[in-house]
Amino acid sequence: MSRETKSENRRALPKFLLIMLASAVCGGILGFCAGWMEPGPWLEDAAATLRKLLGESALWGIGATTAVLMGTCLIHFLRAKSRAAAWDGEDEKEAEAIDRSLNWIMLLSALQLLLDFFFFAAGILRQDMRVFWICGAFIGSIILVAICQQKAVDLTKRMNPEKRGSVYDIKFQKKWYDSCDEAERAQIGRAAMHAYRTASRACLGLWLVLVVLSLTLEVGLLPIVVLMVIWGILQMSYLAECIRMSRQEREC
Repeated sequence: MSRETKSENRRALPKFLLIMLASAVCGGILGFCAGWMEPGPWLEDAAATLRKLLGESALWGIGATTAVLMGTCLIHFLRAKSRAAAWDGEDEKEAEAIDRSLNWIMLLSALQLLLDFFFFAAGILRQDMRVFWICGAFIGSIILVAICQQKAVDLTKRMNPEKRGSVYDIKFQKKWYDSCDEAERAQIGRAAMHAYRTASRACLGLWLVLVVLSLTLEVGLLPIVVLMVIWGILQMSYLAECIRMSRQEREC
């Protein structure tokens, strides 16, 4: 081990130990407080009310969020389409403005997809005839999201003929990545690393919240198990891909 590596480790170790000590103290305080508190009937009533409200709001929740978010996507698409029609193929600022509108379309449509799955899960717990309407609204919203994303992809391909892939294709992401140049792949890599770090921190925070809640509420181990599965898939898939890519580089 080099002298520089040892020096870097010595500088980082005290901060790491201090963070671990502070985390242990905070965890002990939270655990003591959570164990001392007892959930009253008001908490169970609040949870039952929340479940009822989510079940009642599932149908109109899908419709309302779809109208707002897909309507916003339509505005962005029409704006990007009109700019693309007038684009001379050389103005970089105009191309960036078009890409920005298309990126907003992808972001808002992805948000709508998450909301659709959330409201669908909340709605099917009702177990009444309204479930069929919820299923219909869910499917309709998913179709609108797919069409919206495909329109954005088609416009991107019109501006960049080298791009390949269709949203309706299950291998869309691979084909799209293969058609990207080196700069775009580097951008995707940086975005993926940022998403990986954010997701890892979010999983750690959710684990802490669930552990504290399990001391006061009858949360059970299932939510923690599900979180651990997601966290494990995130970590193992990242490390396995790093190993695979490193192996490929050595073989080349």
